[in-house]
Amino acid sequence: MALGRTGKTLRQMRRDNAFYLAMAPFVVIFLIFSVFPVLFSFYLGFNQWDGFSEPRFVGFENYLRALNDPVFQKAIWNTIYLWFWSSVVTVTLALGLAVLVNEYVAFGKNWFRMVFLLPLLVAPAIAAIILRVFFTSSGGLVNLFIGSITGTPSYFDWLGSQEWIKPLVALLVVWRWTGWYMIIFMAGLQSIPRDIYEAARIDGVGRWAIFSRITVPLLMPSIAFAVITATLGGLQMFDEPYVLTQGLGGTNNSTTTIGMYLYATAFTQFNFGLGSAVSWYIFAAVVVLTLSYRFLNQRMREGAGA
Repeated sequence: MALGRTGKTLRQMRRDNAFYLAMAPFVVIFLIFSVFPVLFSFYLGFNQWDGFSEPRFVGFENYLRALNDPVFQKAIWNTIYLWFWSSVVTVTLALGLAVLVNEYVAFGKNWFRMVFLLPLLVAPAIAAIILRVFFTSSGGLVNLFIGSITGTPSYFDWLGSQEWIKPLVALLVVWRWTGWYMIIFMAGLQSIPRDIYEAARIDGVGRWAIFSRITVPLLMPSIAFAVITATLGGLQMFDEPYVLTQGLGGTNNSTTTIGMYLYATAFTQFNFGLGSAVSWYIFAAVVVLTLSYRFLNQRMREGAGA
């Protein structure tokens, strides 16, 4: 019985050999460039390796060393700060703009999409240069504006300030990504039947009630996708703080994120074991937050259905 089933399977595989040959390049590339790096990173997390010598097994030493490192601890709080403010402001602003454009712009909606999406097409390095033009201490447009109001020249070092550099990084993230989430929300809004809004207006329902009781619940899949995507990007934030501080992480590591810490340990200090351990901390945080969002989204749907 088993031999007959095995022979049937082999005959079917020989019959479908063209399909397997077509899939083979993708499978090989996927195994080499996706599966192997993940497994090798997991292996390196328990070893000390500089990329040249033989890996030396150290157990959980890399994970404990990262947790006890004050720079890593500060990187965690910096990442949480930048993730929270950039995500909240970006998603909220994008939702508001999407509703305004969808409801009050009769013509030229594609033009608004293009305009708000343009910042995402700007390279992070160019975006950082633009922000530096505004906030550099000597000749920056913001300092020139403050000087013109107060009557005395202003040379405040915005980029060197521990208090202001993180809001500036969040501002850069908001400027770059708001248009992307706005397009996502506009796509979700246009999928909502207009009859629902017309029936609500006929019944005398106000604008805020329509937004909170109709738009938001029906737009929840798009909101959940935007929040999860913003969370993934926030926890892995690297480009914006790196280019804005020229890779230095700001004064006293004030904008060093977990992604920047990982890059510095692995590719500057050549401590690939510690860098791999940090990458798995990021992975664990992403998994926990993603599952939490899915749980909350499910509870909200059940509450709305009840």
